Amino acid sequence: MPELPSSPAEFFLRTWGEPQREASFQTRDGYDIRILKWVDSEDELTFYRTSGVCDIPVPGADARHRQEFLLSCDPECDDIAESIAQVGIHAARSGKALAAQTVYRAPGPLWPGTELAGFVITTPFDEEATSLTLADGRHIEFLMLVPAFPAELDYAARHGIDALIDAQERAEVDFWNPYRAPVSLTAPNTSH
Repeated sequence: MPELPSSPAEFFLRTWGEPQREASFQTRDGYDIRILKWVDSEDELTFYRTSGVCDIPVPGADARHRQEFLLSCDPECDDIAESIAQVGIHAARSGKALAAQTVYRAPGPLWPGTELAGFVITTPFDEEATSLTLADGRHIEFLMLVPAFPAELDYAARHGIDALIDAQERAEVDFWNPYRAPVSLTAPNTSH
């Protein structure tokens, strides 16, 4: 049985090899959040993954429970890296944990020139790892970020993430495209 990795970055390197690009965001309070990037040559998706968020305790959780975040998109969008890092330090700054099926509102656009204003947070898709145990015993929960427009964030907050995903599917919107147009939303049909 292979030795447990000492960090999420080590796990990613073992799984996908060297990243194509890496960015590091250091905070005044001493955290270093790395954003690692890989491009899958088969389906052309670009994967961004955090490493270092697991150094931040999750408010209200067991001391060994930690989080890391991932985002998949097509086409690539390196400008989003800083916003991904901001999600990573949200718990340390706000004292509030993020979880699947919640909404994160960024303090501004996800990058200059976009109207995307935050992320809906969900569990990773079937092919993605959902958790990892590190050599020091910390248990990492992976959460997926999906960029969203202000009206989409409001809709997800009122009706739930699943309702937003259903609306995007009905509109045939490629939610993984960071340059997409916003979805035209109507309240979900609750009658049977």
